[in-house]
Amino acid sequence: MSPAKFLKEVREELNRVTWPNKEEVVEATVGVVVFCAFIAVYFWVLDFVFSELLKVIIAK
Repeated sequence: MSPAKFLKEVREELNRVTWPNKEEVVEATVGVVVFCAFIAVYFWVLDFVFSELLKVIIAK
């Protein structure tokens, strides 16, 4: 396949893509940020709990 034919097909395919509008992008971005924050807090809590548990085990 020649590079010119490849680029033509890429352009044709990109014209078929249904691109999200601004509201959809903002909604998805907020969802990802909230999810990441939730996971970060979850792992922080787990780390804290296991650290305290380890301190209790080592102290005995």
